[in-house]
Amino acid sequence: MLTQEKMGEMLVRAKKAKSAVLQWFVPTCVLIIIIVAMLYNFSVKSSQTVAKDVESTFVDNARGYAARVSYELVRMSDAGKPIGYLMQGYIGSDKKLIVEMAEALCYNTDAYEVIYYSHGDEGLLHDGRQIDITVLSYFDEIQEALADIEKDSSEDVAVRYVYVENDGLETARRAIIAIVSVDDRADGDKLLMYYPIELLQKVFSRKEYDGRNFYVVMGPDGKIIEKAGTWSSFFMADNIWNSLKGDPEQDGTIASVAARMGNEMSGSFQVELDGENRTCVYAPVGINNWAVVVGINQSYVDGVRNKEWENTGKMVLQLLIAIFVFFALVIIINIFNRIKAGQESRKLEEKADTDLLTSLNNKLATERKIKEYMEKMPNEQGLLFVLDIDNFKKINDTLGHAFGDEVLRTLGHSIGSTFRASDIIGRTGGDEFTIFLKHLNEEELLEKEAAKLCDFFKNFQAGEYVKYAATASIGAAVFPRDGKDFETLYKAADSALYVAKKRGKSQLAFYGDEETKSEGQKKVEAESRSRE
Repeated sequence: MLTQEKMGEMLVRAKKAKSAVLQWFVPTCVLIIIIVAMLYNFSVKSSQTVAKDVESTFVDNARGYAARVSYELVRMSDAGKPIGYLMQGYIGSDKKLIVEMAEALCYNTDAYEVIYYSHGDEGLLHDGRQIDITVLSYFDEIQEALADIEKDSSEDVAVRYVYVENDGLETARRAIIAIVSVDDRADGDKLLMYYPIELLQKVFSRKEYDGRNFYVVMGPDGKIIEKAGTWSSFFMADNIWNSLKGDPEQDGTIASVAARMGNEMSGSFQVELDGENRTCVYAPVGINNWAVVVGINQSYVDGVRNKEWENTGKMVLQLLIAIFVFFALVIIINIFNRIKAGQESRKLEEKADTDLLTSLNNKLATERKIKEYMEKMPNEQGLLFVLDIDNFKKINDTLGHAFGDEVLRTLGHSIGSTFRASDIIGRTGGDEFTIFLKHLNEEELLEKEAAKLCDFFKNFQAGEYVKYAATASIGAAVFPRDGKDFETLYKAADSALYVAKKRGKSQLAFYGDEETKSEGQKKVEAESRSRE
């Protein structure tokens, strides 16, 4: 059988277990928050990495186009280098041979015109005609290119390129002119090889990405040299930068990108023009700081990024779901454990409050519950009974302590079912019981409940084989009339109990009439003298 001390220890252990659950729950929550934060950080960084990877892929593609543009021009000029060297060293002034060599260059390269130019004003065309070089609108640009060659004497045969919108010849074509110089003198022998700009169209693909891309060969100043692909609002002017100017935010982008192009760097930028949103990637051609720019629809770029991010995003999402499921389980388990711990705690508290023999409240629990009611309901009338079983010592002496316990046990079970569940009933001594009836605001209820308790003992019997009709002496006091606190009220009821016993036992006496007052006073005085 559990003792009060053991139940107290079990109650302490239950409270500690409840505290341990809370101590375990808090670090778990903190750990989960940290993991979620780390996953979020990983998600952000992964998204940035994916964006960079996608951008790198597009830039690499632009580099490929830039290399092909460079190849188109360089292979033409490379074919002109040995011819120019021969013209200088072996041909001399043999015009027929010069014309034949120039024709061979036109036949074997993409050049549609080759002009031999030595010194003075005259140039010799590949078909034998002569032309005054100085009348060409781009003559100054040719001279600037030659002056640049003269400054750099590191090459035996040097090449420079000039873009012209009108070649000044009969064809009046747009062209890139490769100026091949066989020495570093401005008046030395030179070849002017004219590359038709429209041939660059074959370099670019029209089925790439979503098929709605544009391709531009341009200078860092924004001048469009050639364009291909789908039509774009960016083509409305011959200069892309001029199309974009006016927006302060885009002006900053223009300046930054132009500077990078001038330094032959690769990269990307995002711009919007007339509702057309594009990611533009650029790469240097390696000639005159020209660059290839590929304009890709932003929706396509976003789609590629999302697709690249999809697997990583799914993994992060699955991890987050797993964490939240785990967190939910932790919460559920914690709630379940707390409920279970609370139930066990309440059970232990109930056991700690229970008299093990009668299953009623023990003395401490009885006093505590009555006091709690008094504090909450100071003006609500109640009735306190204090009763002792008559001749209980004789019962123990004649019938044995086991039978005495049976009387107490039977009385506890029977009296507990006589009154309301909300009333407070307890065993507060060896054969002493205390009953507190709540909410008895009408005077007739006091008499009625007192009569009910008297009738109970008229019919009460204990013992399974030997029936014993036990009686009790009962003292009654009314709260708050006879006492506003437990101690005062209990003394009043105890005084009434003393009077009931004096009357001959098996009696009920209320505190308040003259007899109970005087007898109670005598008892108090007697107790006081005995203490002295």
